[in-house]
Amino acid sequence: MPNDVISYEELRRVQSLERDEKSLQEIEESFFKKVIKYVKTKEKMIEENKNKNNVFSEQALEKNKHELNNINKIIKDICERRRRKIVNQALNNISARVHNIENMLPEEEELYNKTIDIVKEYTNNFMLNFDFNSLKEEKRENVENREYEGKKEVSDEKIEKEEESDKSDKGYQLKVREEIPEFVWKDGKKYGPFKEGEIINIERTIGEILIKGGKAIEISDE
Repeated sequence: MPNDVISYEELRRVQSLERDEKSLQEIEESFFKKVIKYVKTKEKMIEENKNKNNVFSEQALEKNKHELNNINKIIKDICERRRRKIVNQALNNISARVHNIENMLPEEEELYNKTIDIVKEYTNNFMLNFDFNSLKEEKRENVENREYEGKKEVSDEKIEKEEESDKSDKGYQLKVREEIPEFVWKDGKKYGPFKEGEIINIERTIGEILIKGGKAIEISDE
């Protein structure tokens, strides 16, 4: 059999390996190109048998239709199993310094890297929002304890006034410790993205959050 041709048996073999093994199985880089060629060959045979009017052609037509249907199911199953393994591997290795991309095809490696990038961005944005909310709640408690001795809730208006007062404070000069994606602050302004090692000047409220989250360090404290 020519090197650029794949067989039905080979397809089933690959499917069985991906089904039975937890790890991603090695397949040649040209695997899916060969599969595409194999499918086109079956489709061509079906079209040829459609134009013939005899018993043998009808039998061949039905056989090829059945095989093509099975081939499509096998391909879909292989793709789904490999995709699931790659995404799970990416999720498990978000914080890893060394990534094992063994047995991944080029397009699968791209899926792996993009999954990690998307999850990291989501996590960073989520934690920034969480820190902002935590800081606001902390301000609320401080105002209550200072002015109402913890017995009366302070209004949102007073909290907003304190936050406006923070804006007039002198900002922080920080050194970024790890990459920070772009985010939108409550004043509607966009900040970032900031690269690791970058020196930035930023208002005190945001600076406190970045320092608290370990994402930056004040220059005077380095």
